[in-house]
Amino acid sequence: MKALAMRMAVPLVQRTPGLGYLVAELAAAAMWVLRSSLRRQAIANLAPFVGSPRAARRASFQAFLNVGRYYVDLALIPRRDPRTFERQHVYVETPERLPSVEQPGPVIFVSAHYGNPDQLVQFLTSRRPTFTAVVERLEPPAVHRLLERLRSSHGGEFVEADLKGTRRCLERLRAGEPVAIVGDRDLTGRGVCVTLAGRRVKLPRGPWELARRTGAPVVPVFLRRLGRSDFAAWIGEPIPVSREGEHEEAVAAAVCRWAAVLEEQIRRDPGQWLVLEDFWEAHRCGES
Repeated sequence: MKALAMRMAVPLVQRTPGLGYLVAELAAAAMWVLRSSLRRQAIANLAPFVGSPRAARRASFQAFLNVGRYYVDLALIPRRDPRTFERQHVYVETPERLPSVEQPGPVIFVSAHYGNPDQLVQFLTSRRPTFTAVVERLEPPAVHRLLERLRSSHGGEFVEADLKGTRRCLERLRAGEPVAIVGDRDLTGRGVCVTLAGRRVKLPRGPWELARRTGAPVVPVFLRRLGRSDFAAWIGEPIPVSREGEHEEAVAAAVCRWAAVLEEQIRRDPGQWLVLEDFWEAHRCGES
């Protein structure tokens, strides 16, 4: 039923995107009001990043709206030529760092469920069309297939966050190609315990393990939403992963640096963080 509804909605949104955004925003606002448990969860997720309960509440409402807009963006990917869309709708905040995105050779782009990670992939596609992106397996399978078809409209390969996906990423990096991974949700249960906004949580080790094994640089990239369909791209300094010394220490040090970057970006605009699950519980370290 969910897949059928989404398949029916996609062509309607593509014909009338303005109406699509309006309906998505109204539905998101209604969900924020009516789904009290989900609202409280979003507020609790954002509270450590903001200064007051009121600010967390405001940010949670923006996060709901941005989740709704995200699904409209997905439906519109096939209709948006990446280069044309970027010229008209994407402002690059750090143009001096564009060479780290555009230069040939292996590179790992790491981001988060922030702004719109799928639109970020389109931003990368226009520069590195042979990339591989790691995505979460969604249920039911029909929904996963639909989203993969939308995401891959302009190229690229999408693999799941499992052993097979990891092997494929290694292959692509060793072939000199780029890989894109979101690094804020630990889907494997094997994450590295770090401090994020004063809390001890597990963040994914995948990007840093790949960097350690291949020597590829890890470049943080975020795409922050500005209104409905405009975005600001932020490219960070590469995060080094030492290939010398003890493996776990090198990976943990890199994840700590990434946690600082992630925290800075979420604090900058908390309503961009689209995580609605109970993040702190789902990713807690379980340390004594």
